[in-house]
Amino acid sequence: MPELTVGRMAKLYRMNRSSLYEAVAKGRVSAGLNGKGQQVIDLSEMLRVFGEAPGATQQNPTPDPAASPTPSPGALEPLLAELRLLREEQQATREENRLLREEMQNLRETMLRIEHKPDAVPPPAAVAHLAWWKRLWS
Repeated sequence: MPELTVGRMAKLYRMNRSSLYEAVAKGRVSAGLNGKGQQVIDLSEMLRVFGEAPGATQQNPTPDPAASPTPSPGALEPLLAELRLLREEQQATREENRLLREEMQNLRETMLRIEHKPDAVPPPAAVAHLAWWKRLWS
């Protein structure tokens, strides 16, 4: 069972903390220490000494089928129609997203082709011009 601090246990049982500390001191209720050094009491120990906590017994009656009627099929039709429309819209959005991704990929490839520059080769006229000066002075 869970262990609760003295303060929380006092709130649960709607009693003063001092009364609970007194019961621990007199040995009617056994307590221990948690990892933080706080005094904690096991819930089973409280049940043994004080019984069920006041207000802790909550009734969970079986629901009456007549009290919660099932909605008629006609009431669900507008919701089902809206659900169909939303699914169609979702499908259209997915298709549009796919087309936009394809277009982006095509634009990336086009940009790479435009930016591609082959290695520069020196023009042959510049080489011939240097050779002419060499021939003149030699």
